[in-house]
Amino acid sequence: MATMNHYAARKSRTRNAIRTSAARLFADRGYARTTVAQIVAGANVSERTFFVHFASKEDLLFAHVHEFAEVAWAVADSTPSPHPVDRVRAAVAALVDAACTDEALRDQASARAALSLNGLIPASLARQLVELASELTLRVARGTASPAADVAPMVGAAIGAVEAAGLVGADEAVDSHELHRRMMDALDASLVGFGRTRGHITGAAPV
Repeated sequence: MATMNHYAARKSRTRNAIRTSAARLFADRGYARTTVAQIVAGANVSERTFFVHFASKEDLLFAHVHEFAEVAWAVADSTPSPHPVDRVRAAVAALVDAACTDEALRDQASARAALSLNGLIPASLARQLVELASELTLRVARGTASPAADVAPMVGAAIGAVEAAGLVGADEAVDSHELHRRMMDALDASLVGFGRTRGHITGAAPV
């Protein structure tokens, strides 16, 4: 067990070193002018090691998705409400909070927006988003004894809304407070049709 923990810690340190080097270079040189060779030099790792952790330079911009997904899943599990819309909102709100407070993510927001708005979305990002949505659906359904078929549209609407609002906000280079406001407004708007619980969702009939 100790060996496994040591390996996991070393893997995490290496991954973080690569992300830190990339974030610094993206800020100094710009995303387009930064190469993988420069990133690995700054992280003091080999290109082979880089590709163990990331499929491409583009994947670095979305490396946070899996980590944030685990936060969302934990929030969905720990939210006590029996109403699925409450748990979905709490989980996706946690994603918004994480995205708006991570300094590296904010620094790279314009590069992510440029790629995504041009349709250049890495396949790994698509897989991560599917995993995020699928697992969140299952956890909320299990925690509220709701059919997964009823929860899935809530999850899809919420994640799609905040992602779209985030991309537009990043493309317009709004500050983190405005970005957070827009994403939370989009989240609440996306859940209106699913009912109102605890006063979270405005504009819908009480359940």
